[in-house]
Amino acid sequence: MKFIAQVLTRKFPILFVLLIVLSAFPLSAQKKPDPRSYRERAEEAIKSKNIKAAAALLEDWIKVNPRDGESAVVLARCFMQLSQPERAFETLNTAAELGCANSKVLTSDSIFTPLRFTRRYDELVQAFKWNADQVAEFPIKFAPQHRYGRYRVLYPLDYDEVKKYNLVLLLHGNSQDPNIILRWAKKLNLNDVIFVCPEAPYIKFRESAMTFAPRLSAMGEDLGYPDTLKDEIIFTSADWYHSIIKEVENELPIKKALPIIMGFSQGGFYANVIATRHPESVKSVITICASMYPEAKVLEHYSLLRKYGIDVLLLHASDDPLVPYQTASLYKNALELEKVEHTFFSFKGGHWPSTEASLKITDWISKHFQE
Repeated sequence: MKFIAQVLTRKFPILFVLLIVLSAFPLSAQKKPDPRSYRERAEEAIKSKNIKAAAALLEDWIKVNPRDGESAVVLARCFMQLSQPERAFETLNTAAELGCANSKVLTSDSIFTPLRFTRRYDELVQAFKWNADQVAEFPIKFAPQHRYGRYRVLYPLDYDEVKKYNLVLLLHGNSQDPNIILRWAKKLNLNDVIFVCPEAPYIKFRESAMTFAPRLSAMGEDLGYPDTLKDEIIFTSADWYHSIIKEVENELPIKKALPIIMGFSQGGFYANVIATRHPESVKSVITICASMYPEAKVLEHYSLLRKYGIDVLLLHASDDPLVPYQTASLYKNALELEKVEHTFFSFKGGHWPSTEASLKITDWISKHFQE
């Protein structure tokens, strides 16, 4: 080692000095460059409520991506939160120049309310609308698409790869992070059940852009599709959810028994769609604060539930502020009309299962998988 040091000192003195300096610091202490983009780091800053840092990162992002009008709108929101309306105006003007066409961002987002009482604001809205007219020059057509999606798995606490487990297909609500409903399901403490939660197949672009987080839906609201496609959108989303059953039966240690389909809010509606569209694949249905869409005519197919012996646990909060309690009555009346075996459980708790509702669900799942 002494000989090597002497050689390095004589022939490569600068390199030798650098090696000495670097060796004084452990690798863990040497700062590594952040591999994430400015935009990704801005997303993290917004999530952690560090709006000032987010604004600086978004400015850097727009400098290197000068055609990203959507990021300019998000930057304008940051400036409003930092009480800098003039900079917000300037940034929104930039967004308009870049072709942003969604004027609802300005008219519906309450964060821009202080800007609305000026002439400049009206001109800005008109600029966004003009952009929308230009986009209309290129008409949109729709076609079926085959692609990959994601699902999340909740294993039991004492999961054993050798054992076999029952399956609950869990469907999240509109715009809901699947992790939220999975965290709730974890508290049910069902040790013989694997919960699988597929992500809804469509991104809600505007909500996702404003929150820097994916907001998902099974209805494809932001696609702008014609009413004639609504049934097909619902059926293809339901078939995607249903396909996960076969997928996990091949990939996970699942018992050879029919699964329970459980859905919250929009997911509750889709639990009904799956059960009436693929009744041979379902043991039981649980709906929590289920929403209702007139398309797909789910209630008209309830006779299939009776034919295949599928029973239903219908839960709804009497004080639900999002999905009216009367919606549960529509489901209940249709089940009664078709003489489908069901249990209706009313509770207080808003648009979320209460403790009592959760206990009812735990009991229902346990008893059905004991049969």
